[in-house]
Amino acid sequence: MRSSLLTSFCFTSAIALFMAGCGGGSEAGDAALGGSVVGSGTTTDTPPEPGILTAGDWDDNLNFALFQNYLTDHAKSANSASFNSGDRIVITVTNAEGQPVSNAYVQIVDATYKYLSAPTASDGRVLFFPHEDGMIQRGPVTILVAPPPGQAAATPVSVPLPKMGADITIKLPDTKLAPPKELDLAFVIDTTGSMGDEINYLKAEIQGIVDGVKTKFSGVSIHYSVILYRDDGDDYVTRVFDFTSDLGNFKGQLAAQSAGGGGDMPEAMDEAMAKVPDLAWRTGNTARMAFLIADAPPHPGDDAATLSAMNALRPLGVKLYPVAASGVDAEAEYVMRVGAEATLGRYLFLTDDSGVGAPHEEPHIPCYQVQKLNTLIGRMIASELSGTRVPADPGTIIRSVGDPHEGVCRLMDGSEAHL
Repeated sequence: MRSSLLTSFCFTSAIALFMAGCGGGSEAGDAALGGSVVGSGTTTDTPPEPGILTAGDWDDNLNFALFQNYLTDHAKSANSASFNSGDRIVITVTNAEGQPVSNAYVQIVDATYKYLSAPTASDGRVLFFPHEDGMIQRGPVTILVAPPPGQAAATPVSVPLPKMGADITIKLPDTKLAPPKELDLAFVIDTTGSMGDEINYLKAEIQGIVDGVKTKFSGVSIHYSVILYRDDGDDYVTRVFDFTSDLGNFKGQLAAQSAGGGGDMPEAMDEAMAKVPDLAWRTGNTARMAFLIADAPPHPGDDAATLSAMNALRPLGVKLYPVAASGVDAEAEYVMRVGAEATLGRYLFLTDDSGVGAPHEEPHIPCYQVQKLNTLIGRMIASELSGTRVPADPGTIIRSVGDPHEGVCRLMDGSEAHL
């Protein structure tokens, strides 16, 4: 990572999930520091209080036309690996009452080939990208929908695939509304030297994840995993700890880690993301979330491998939520947003409102709302577990960009953006 980024990225608790803490100085210096830097750059031995960092979020699936424009503009200025999402088909599975069906099993097939097999998200959706999924020449293609785990009495449904770029809602008879009772949380974390404080705060705050989710969603079974990554030439490139329900064991795994290495801007994001599909994701009625915490892109030439690894999460029903720190350049934003869109996740980004760290790059979006990062990520988890999009509570909004009203921004060309 660049030294200008070193004071920037911190965790803050989300549902007491992350907690803010920032190191200053060089890569090597940060690995040795136990203190933190808040705003002025003063290093102290006392970690900052939770709820310092601020962030916004953006949903490219909710603003798909704007996303396509963004991809076109990015292609004009950068030679990045492409992901053809323009022919996206949104498949939504509901029960007879129109309620979303979580973890219904969707297959898209023709007489000889299976193009996609994936579970629906907790809101009943799954995405199909004909070009990316190998459907080059259109033939008689069918969507097969099977009932979710625990509802085997429901009748499977078979319907024709709609035209490319269209949306379709499929009713699955005899199913009941059943929000997920399991939550798999994976963290993919850059552990180069500047991340020393963040890792320590994650160790301290991991119990807050359980407390927050258990308070709001009693009876939810939570599994945790972490993938740590550095860069080629460091003492390790990736270090994987698979899912565990044993919080003490997971905390012990984190406690054994330290920060170090790095030294240049790009990191081994591609190799870290390639490990995520291999984790022991549960296949029941589970909400599956992966948080990629990064402020640097993959190395030049590795963006295609990174996008491929991110897209491999889609058949597993895993949503990717990148968290972009200060210094995220155009290439890092591009890779993160494409991965989030393909998996039905959202792009999260830190802002300057906290006064913490170096200036944060403005994302290439027309409007957003700033909240405390802990509140924002808590909202992401609540949305996943409820199957319903949870909007920002007006009382928690620190600042708005683009003058949104009731979740809608009017743009200069008369079009709308949605929050």
